[in-house]
Amino acid sequence: MKLTLKYFLLLFVLWNGVEAKIFGRCEFVAKLRSLGIPGNQLATWTCIANFESHFDTKAVNSQTGDYGILQISEIYWCSNSNTPGKGCHATCSQFLNDDINDDVACARHVFDETQRWSGNGFTAWTTYDRYCKGNVDSFIANC
Repeated sequence: MKLTLKYFLLLFVLWNGVEAKIFGRCEFVAKLRSLGIPGNQLATWTCIANFESHFDTKAVNSQTGDYGILQISEIYWCSNSNTPGKGCHATCSQFLNDDINDDVACARHVFDETQRWSGNGFTAWTTYDRYCKGNVDSFIANC
């Protein structure tokens, strides 16, 4: 039933003409800069977006329930209904459009909460340990 609800929600969002976008790497870096992401975090956020969604704002992982360019989890951070809720007080579908301001705001909240209890906010993303831990400056090179 839950999987059917996810597909219905995704179809509803797509059917209603939500504009989605695939960001270029440097375009994503520029957007993060404009949103005030600290310079020492830019490469890691960019690496995460690359491996989580390939910079696709409409990315949905139906197995894990992660949404958007930064793959925000429906388990803790967004509501899979029409009512905003969970940790980011948001609906998961709002992370599927070309405006990533809310995605980044929620991701920063996830980062801050995870930082408080683990000491490293990036560990909230499974791709971090495998692909984005260490020197990932190549993700912001020439941007």
